Formats: sequence, structure tokens, C-alpha cells
Amino acid sequence: MKTLRIHLCPLAELGAESTLDYEVLDATRAITDRRRAVPAALPHVPRTELILAAPDVLLVEAQLPPLSGARLRAALPALAEPHLISDISSAFVAAAQPAGGRTTLAVVDRALLRRALELLRRLKIAPTSATAEQLTLRLAPGRWRLRLGSTYGCLRTAPLRGTACSLPVEGAPPVELRLALEQAGDARPEALDVEGACDTQAWSRELGVPVLAAQAPEARAERAVLELLQYEFAPRLVTLAAWRVPAVLATLCALTWLIGLNVEAWLMRRDEQALRAQMTAALREVAPTIPVVLDPLKQMQQAVADLRVGAGSSNAREFLPLAAALARALPPEPDAIRSLEFRDGTLRVDFEPRALETKKRDALLEQLGAAGLAARFSDATLSVRAKEGS
Repeated sequence: MKTLRIHLCPLAELGAESTLDYEVLDATRAITDRRRAVPAALPHVPRTELILAAPDVLLVEAQLPPLSGARLRAALPALAEPHLISDISSAFVAAAQPAGGRTTLAVVDRALLRRALELLRRLKIAPTSATAEQLTLRLAPGRWRLRLGSTYGCLRTAPLRGTACSLPVEGAPPVELRLALEQAGDARPEALDVEGACDTQAWSRELGVPVLAAQAPEARAERAVLELLQYEFAPRLVTLAAWRVPAVLATLCALTWLIGLNVEAWLMRRDEQALRAQMTAALREVAPTIPVVLDPLKQMQQAVADLRVGAGSSNAREFLPLAAALARALPPEPDAIRSLEFRDGTLRVDFEPRALETKKRDALLEQLGAAGLAARFSDATLSVRAKEGS
């Protein structure tokens, strides 16, 4: 995945017409292209990283309290405040990963950083990472590195330490570099690599440290060691672009499901038509005199019943056989039956509540059972139907 790395100018000077240096990195972070362009002409690639100008980021060391989460975030401004001359309320403070309880804090003007991110957002550029320029300088073991630009310089003295510095005056080393060497004590570097024009021999004599001209620009970009986009400036976890592939896959799955559902419905409809054709053919064979076939199953049942009646036999589940068996089993009690109802192969008989005594009910059930019928009483209602298999 390609990465666009933008070198911002000082945030106070950043605008729509500012010319910015940028680099395009491949998946291995090798630099494949270096150019300059105004913000609107920057290329759009899947990932964007920002390099904030060294004067915009103050790096300070601090001892972190045993806090985490929101409490640590609230404590960071108080830890950075002794190192600032401006109002801490206007500053945004980010912290590197602590080591041994100590860490490096990065202090940036909150309003200027928000304005820069808003400018890029309007151009549909959403940075996923940002770091300080001084922490992007290549650092060799035992050496410091100094970059001299057109308006300012920056110095890196350790993996998480660096500062902005002024340009040489009359060829002399920057004041900030002299001060850093004096404060280093025994931690003075073995050599100083300098990117930019300088008198290496004169600087070596004046600083007491070998000064070497840096090689050609790096062919590979290091990953950020201190992330500035934290807390309220952290990139959104989910963007519209991130949803594009899942949305396409979900749409394809839905289309596949709909196509499969329609194919299955077509197959079932075809099977239904084939079965109905077979049933119609069977009905035509049994009862060729039927003029129109609307419901083959019901018409077949009616035809079979008609054939039974014509043959002098009947179905034990029909009304007449059930009623005849019931009449033979009933005792001669006048006005004992209130109503008869036949539905779904079951004959229901409503008796007068006091028409049949318990002994007569038991005798009636016994006679109906002997006749091959299943009978049971529910209050004054008798339900009679043919036994299974009869």
C-alpha cells in the first residue's frame, strides 16, 4: 500500500498556496518519488503521513506519574507547562511510549494543528499519522544529525530527542548546537552528520567534534517514533473508504442470496407443476368424465367416495357411517340429543346435561369402541371418530 508523506511548512505560514515537499513511499517504505506541490495538487493515496516543521514541535523529557487513560491525558499539560513560556491552555501535548517511567512529550499549538488538519480535510486528505521533523532525521549510533534548511535547521540527538535551531551566522555553527553539545557532557557524540552547506573542517575545530557532510537523501523513510495525532486529533477508526470493500462484498452477498432464492423458487414451482400434472393425469384416468380439473386432490377424494357409494361401501370416517354406529349404540332416551356437528372426520354430539348417567355413558363408550370407533366425553359433548387404521 502506497503512503504519501507530506513535509509541512511552519503551521503559522501554511495556506492553500503554500508549496510543500512530499514523498511517495511503497509498501516497504522505500521512497519512490520526491516532489513539491501546493496542497490542492497533492496526490491521493490510501495512507497519508505528516511531518510537522521542527519549530512547531517542542520535545521535552518528563517523568510520568502512574496514571493511564483519561487521567494521564489530563496530567500531560501540567508536566509540559514548566518548559513553556506561552499559555498551556493553547497547547496540545502528546506523549511517546514510556520507558522506565520516563518519556518524551511533544507540545504543539492546538489551534494551528487543527487548522492544518482542516485544510487537508477539505482537500479530502485524511492523515493517519504525524510526527516531528527532527525525529525523522536518520540517526547513526554514536552520532548526531543536523539538517540545515532554507529558513531554519533541526537537530536530532537521540531516538526521541531533538530540537529546532537557527541557521549558521557568518558560517559559524548554530547557537542551539553549541548549547546542546555543552549540556551533553559525557554524552557528546562521536561525530556530527550535517545535511546542508557548511565548512566541516572549521566546524570540527570550533565544536571539538568531527563534523561530516551527510550522504545523499535517504532512500527509505523510518516509521514515526512519536505519534502526534493522539486524543482529539487521533484519526477516525472507520472512514468511508474503509467501508468501501465491505459494502461491495455485502452487496455481492445480497445479490447472490436473491439470485439463489429466485432460482430455488423457480425449481420448486417447476416441481409443483410436474406433480400437479401427474395428479391431473391420475384423476383423468380414474374419472375421465370430470370436465374441468381445479383441485386434483379434492376432486380425487370426491371421485373415490363416489366410487365407494356406487359399489355399496362407504368410508368409516364419513358422516353416515359414524351416525349409524352412534344410533345403534345410543340407549332409547327421548330428547337426549341437542345437536349434531360433523367436521374434519369427527362427529360431535351435544347431549342434555342430565340425559345420560355415568353408567350409561360408560356403556355407550364401550359399545362405540367395540364398533371400531374412538369416542370420548367432554362435559356433555361426545366426540366420535373412526379409529386409526380402520
